[in-house]
Amino acid sequence: MKKNSLIASAAFAAIALSALPAMAQAPFSDVPTDHWAYQAVDKLKNAGIVEGYPDKTYGGPRPMTRYEFAIAIARLLDKLPVVPPDVATKGDIEALRAQLAGFATKEEVEALRKLIGEFRTELERLGQDVKTLNDKVNALDSRVTAIEQELRRVRIGGEINLMTQGVNRTSDNRNSILDQSGFPRGNPTKKSLLGDIRVLHDLDLDVKVRLSETATAEAIINFGNYLPTLNSIASFNGVRSDGQGSGLPNTPGLGRVNQDQQNSIYKLVIDVPAKLGAIGNVDFQVGRLPLQLTPYTFKLVDNDVYFYNRKTDLGDVPVDGAKANLNLGPVGINLFAAKVDPIKFVSNNNGVIANDNQYGLYAGAAYSPFANTRGFQPGLRGGGAGTFNRPRQSSINPNVNGAMAVEQLGGGRATIGVAKYGTIGGTFIAMSGVSPASPIGFANPGNRANFDRVYVYGVDFSGQIGGIGVNASGTKSDTYLDDQERTEDGNGQWDVNLAYAFGNFNVLGGYREIGTLYGAPGYWGRIGAWTNPTDIKGPYFNLGYRLSRGLSLEGGAQFYSGYDEEFTNGVGGLGEDDEITNFKVGLKYGLTSASNVDFGVEYTEYDVLNFNLNGRGQAEEVFYNIGYGYTFNTNTSFKLLYQIVDYTDDGTGFDRINGDGGIAAAQLSVKF
Repeated sequence: MKKNSLIASAAFAAIALSALPAMAQAPFSDVPTDHWAYQAVDKLKNAGIVEGYPDKTYGGPRPMTRYEFAIAIARLLDKLPVVPPDVATKGDIEALRAQLAGFATKEEVEALRKLIGEFRTELERLGQDVKTLNDKVNALDSRVTAIEQELRRVRIGGEINLMTQGVNRTSDNRNSILDQSGFPRGNPTKKSLLGDIRVLHDLDLDVKVRLSETATAEAIINFGNYLPTLNSIASFNGVRSDGQGSGLPNTPGLGRVNQDQQNSIYKLVIDVPAKLGAIGNVDFQVGRLPLQLTPYTFKLVDNDVYFYNRKTDLGDVPVDGAKANLNLGPVGINLFAAKVDPIKFVSNNNGVIANDNQYGLYAGAAYSPFANTRGFQPGLRGGGAGTFNRPRQSSINPNVNGAMAVEQLGGGRATIGVAKYGTIGGTFIAMSGVSPASPIGFANPGNRANFDRVYVYGVDFSGQIGGIGVNASGTKSDTYLDDQERTEDGNGQWDVNLAYAFGNFNVLGGYREIGTLYGAPGYWGRIGAWTNPTDIKGPYFNLGYRLSRGLSLEGGAQFYSGYDEEFTNGVGGLGEDDEITNFKVGLKYGLTSASNVDFGVEYTEYDVLNFNLNGRGQAEEVFYNIGYGYTFNTNTSFKLLYQIVDYTDDGTGFDRINGDGGIAAAQLSVKF
């Protein structure tokens, strides 16, 4: 071993002795108080580990002999407390923690063990019983392990999001613009960006507790004013939109938005694994727990495209209930039952909350999302619900397609791995709730609107065949009233896509059909401001290309026509001659390793038959995005976005107005 200076040898002992009681002694004359090693040397001296020389000097620059270092080690080991053989109670743990506060980690205990081995000969010459010393360190090691496990029993972390958003309109009309989330935005009386500013904050406090060797409990408690603006995920009473309302004074929706400070238990799960004999290992979860299956069956809609928040972006639906996960070899089974009516998600089309049935988790359909309301004319082969005909927000909504507000559900999902290929899955969900009312101005088409149960069932495959990624799904959503089925046709979907990557390219192409009356509570994408499109069929494509290090290009296209020709009995719907075309492209460039800029545009055209125009019309919707991001460290990031909104109705009647304006958003995220 190389010789060590006394000052260098102080580093280890100073850490280990940080909590030992001090003894008042004069400092060494050759270690001034402003010396970088003063505190470490002072701790060693006060603890009686080093004594210095008769002339009251420390002799720091002089190399320390192995014998002198062994003396210091022996004195240090004498300072170790005698720990009890067993730690039985919380009081014992607390007492031991205080007693061993200076020996905080297993790494420091391991350092002691290595020093005893290195200086074994010198310690024996000093009359030390090395076996006894090792036993003492081993006992200390076990007690430190107990303390560390106790400290890890409860973990606290979380995430903070600070957000601000401003909206301005550039058109001369006094109405709001429609944002990309599908909600009217902006103060009708003000055009300036500063005329409609929201300052939002959102805090998630994560608490994880180890209840036993296997059982755990986890909670996420949310504080802030962000979720009330969305009327989402928690039981908040508020208004999603501040741009449109009922038109009555003092009615939420006219220049108002709920930004009250609220708090909610977003997640509260007790997880208990168990062994059930021949059934095998089962993982039980109970409480307010996250539930997500597949995009076309059960997944939370992201109703805010401007800010990232794990509660809205990860797709988990918080429900109050229980679920069990079983693994039987290659077969996985997930069973669940829950209540969902306490959990609110999104307001109605006008952003006005009139009663509990106007917002929540929706399922089923009685109408096309283009069902006509304008004088019962078949224009657009339908139109939209309410005074707006433009497809926006989610199609699965009582005021759009006559969906049911879900109160409780139960079901299961099974998956099986197919060697060398992928995974096959099957899903079944039974839901019950409030029978939907017809959208304003509609007669009941064939009595289909009267249903209080929805059954969703489907199959899916995800895997690779010959180096090509394959994803496929087929799902149906049946509606019932008692034992009578209300929907027979147009209530299914199927989607198949292939993906391939080579070099810097990745490409995906697929085809899907989504029926006029399809109504599962999932989240399968957007077309502009329209979420979860139904009554469509056609191909879609996505392309990615990394041009160089730090520079990448992404694009996509969707080409849809109406699902069928049905528009009788006021049901409405797109015809097969009606077309929806969507293009989007984005460019991302890394300025530095920590910052990047983004540019993007999304364009949608609705080429539809409109009897009011005695022909066809082309409504155009465009979103231009300019973004900047900066990552301070792994836990802190900042994002800035400005979006230009441009909508031209071209007289189709999709919207009452042409809407032009802009939306600015900034977000600071911190994890802890």
